[in-house]
Amino acid sequence: MFRYSKYFKIKHNYISLFPIPMKTEKYQITIEKKKELINELKELQEKDLIEATNRLEESRENDSDEDDAMLGVIALEKQSIEKKIKEVSDILDNCELIKDKNYCVPDKIEIGSNIKLKEGIKILDIKLVSSIEADPTKSYISDKSPLGRKLLKAKMGETVSLKVRGNTISYKVLDVC
Repeated sequence: MFRYSKYFKIKHNYISLFPIPMKTEKYQITIEKKKELINELKELQEKDLIEATNRLEESRENDSDEDDAMLGVIALEKQSIEKKIKEVSDILDNCELIKDKNYCVPDKIEIGSNIKLKEGIKILDIKLVSSIEADPTKSYISDKSPLGRKLLKAKMGETVSLKVRGNTISYKVLDVC
């Protein structure tokens, strides 16, 4: 993807804009997440966008003051769907698949690692995932979160500490698989 610079390049007595490549982030996702995103994109394109477009056309055909407000709401909904389609497409276009691990590497924590932590007397089982797949309800912790960033630098047996609202919380890495 390219964007054009605010600056102009003068070449051979004419002014032309020159493209500057935009930095694109690589998203690390599992095969399951990729399938989920493909299904979500398909539903957004084939169902949600078509429904919003049809409602927008119907609302435009009905000319009344009450429908003007509804027209704005439907137009915003359609824009939201189009934005979501663009976001999901961007993730799919710039993703790297994380291979399922059939083995354990206990001395290296990476995305996809299952980690057993001890915080005080509590034992926590978490999985380190990309920010796209993070879900605290499933104990999927993002690699971009403060805890995730600390864990990426840690090894089994080490303790990582985080400052949260003035308190320090320590987690001991018990197991990595």
